[in-house]
Amino acid sequence: MPHPYSTDLLTGWEGYAVQSVKRLEATADRPAQVHLELVRTARTFQCSGCGQRCAQIHEVTRRCVRDLPILDAETFVWFSRYRVACPTCGPKVEALPWLSPWARVTTRLAESIVRLCQVLPVQHVAEWYGLDWDTVKALDKAALAARLLPVDLSATTVIAMDEFALRKGHRYATTIVDPTRKRVLWVGRGRGREDIRPFFQQLGPEGCRRLQAVVMDMNPAYEEEVRRQAPQAEIVYDLFHVVAKLWARGHRPGARR
Repeated sequence: MPHPYSTDLLTGWEGYAVQSVKRLEATADRPAQVHLELVRTARTFQCSGCGQRCAQIHEVTRRCVRDLPILDAETFVWFSRYRVACPTCGPKVEALPWLSPWARVTTRLAESIVRLCQVLPVQHVAEWYGLDWDTVKALDKAALAARLLPVDLSATTVIAMDEFALRKGHRYATTIVDPTRKRVLWVGRGRGREDIRPFFQQLGPEGCRRLQAVVMDMNPAYEEEVRRQAPQAEIVYDLFHVVAKLWARGHRPGARR
């Protein structure tokens, strides 16, 4: 008799094999669950530090991690997690292609979460998978850092800086972008001179001399810091803020003077 679960969903455990599958039906206080028990099949271990193969074991612990749901059920994977006695690195957790060191979710579940975070808020993704908000946020943040960092500033000649509000109240942050490459270069709290100074320190003296133009709103702090760090750069005011300031002063198009 074939197993009620697709065998495709029970594969991908390099170094291990599925020993048993147990399904727990949904109750009033929890959804349906599937528990997979894995058994070790590989005889050698790969060090997560240097990548070399090792035969000596330093420690074995019992672990449980989350995997992609099987049909309608939350899936939990139980297995023995090995730490190798690496002759080069010392005790190191074993490298597994389906699980990052110390992760609480499998690699394929993490990838699914990251893709969903690109179109949905973190809270919605956490609720969909039944995970903690902090877990989903940490995965999304790590994926963003891997995709966007490190930022290459070696060819930056034009930047644009703007402020935005944080939550409610008078709390602000600054974002600096490369408008030609359409890429965020830096984000920091505050909108004062000392708040944006770390970006120019990261850019370095040579990078500051390379700046040709800086686009900004009419923030005096931005202008003062740019003139100090890159005096040769042309300052270009954002048209929206120029018009808004003229309108506030009564210089409206067609207005009588």
